[in-house]
Amino acid sequence: MRGRLQPVAALAMILSLAGSALAIDLQKAPVTPGPVPCPSKGPGFIRLPGSASCIRVSGHVAAGMDLRTGHAAAAAPVVAGRLAIDNRADTDLGEVRTYLRFGNGRR
Repeated sequence: MRGRLQPVAALAMILSLAGSALAIDLQKAPVTPGPVPCPSKGPGFIRLPGSASCIRVSGHVAAGMDLRTGHAAAAAPVVAGRLAIDNRADTDLGEVRTYLRFGNGRR
């Protein structure tokens, strides 16, 4: 029994040393800043790092079941969704806007 505890103790010591080495590496890691808001473009816009562009990603998803009687034997799920990407950048000619929206369903 005593011979079995020594490998466990050795493994615990190795793991604790590896954990402290990892903590030192994390302290040296560069810190990236969080998203910078663009209040001049409107709510929800954030600045893309390294550019003058501001972007907003939005959308919605709706799901449900059509349970009316007298229709199909198995009720089909009703799913609708939409994704919108709005990009705005200030240029010498004024603001340039790129807007993309796509989705499916009836909503």
